[in-house]
Amino acid sequence: MTRRLACIAAATLSLAACSADPPANATDAQAATPVGSIGGVDPGANPQRPVASTRGLPDTPAPHAAPELLPMVRADFADKNLLGSGCTFHATAGGPVLLLVRDEGDGLVHFNKAKRRITAATPGREAVQTGGILAGDKVAFTIDHPAGPGQQASTSTRAWPATLTMRTDDGGERVYRDGRWECGS
Repeated sequence: MTRRLACIAAATLSLAACSADPPANATDAQAATPVGSIGGVDPGANPQRPVASTRGLPDTPAPHAAPELLPMVRADFADKNLLGSGCTFHATAGGPVLLLVRDEGDGLVHFNKAKRRITAATPGREAVQTGGILAGDKVAFTIDHPAGPGQQASTSTRAWPATLTMRTDDGGERVYRDGRWECGS
């Protein structure tokens, strides 16, 4: 036991002796790292990450429900010169039209007591039929449906089960699941 204590004492003294000697010159490896530190910095007892300041940034509104889409009829599209070949979203099969976009990429939705123009990110029959992103005045829509040719709904119309997601610029979101995306002339 005394032999073990003697060894520990000798090791401690040799460490103390080595750490007490200054480095031979400024380029010595010991000069760059003070005794008892890691990488030249005293280790902290409880290291914490710095907190990023949010000062000066606009407040991010809490997520909330976007306004509900209101049904539209053929007369609404005629008034805006939006008749023709394109696609419509219905919340249910055979239900009213909630969103219309023509092959040319222009379209219409109705919410907050106003009919609003929307535009497809990529116009053209195939791009509009695929769904993708539509945007308008402080609102964006995405249509998701299974790939493939869809089901024949009539002689000139194809249909897919679809989900419509509406997002407003103030953080609002509304999702219409189990809807129907119909495209044709």
